[in-house]
Amino acid sequence: MCGIESVFVPYADPGLGLSQSIRQEVKAFVKRTGREPKIILLQNHGIIAVGPSPKAVLGSLLMAEKAAEVFVGAAALGGPVFLTSAQCERIAGRPDEHYRQKMLGL
Repeated sequence: MCGIESVFVPYADPGLGLSQSIRQEVKAFVKRTGREPKIILLQNHGIIAVGPSPKAVLGSLLMAEKAAEVFVGAAALGGPVFLTSAQCERIAGRPDEHYRQKMLGL
């Protein structure tokens, strides 16, 4: 729902500086990954979800919220164990993952 990875934008003052930082980080992400982001995390500002439909955006936001809850719980228990890039790519490419996204209309 959120994509294999998200864009992270370090803190920038609100306004033009923030918008330029978002643009720079998104362009770098697209160049590096070859895909558009679904989630853009803004340090100290919040989150931007991008998608082809309101349903897709809502799904990404709900999944990001769930991921944050899991992260907080893992942090309380000694810290999260992150998946490798290869593991994320493998999961994203599984037939059942594609089927689930199709059923959700994504």
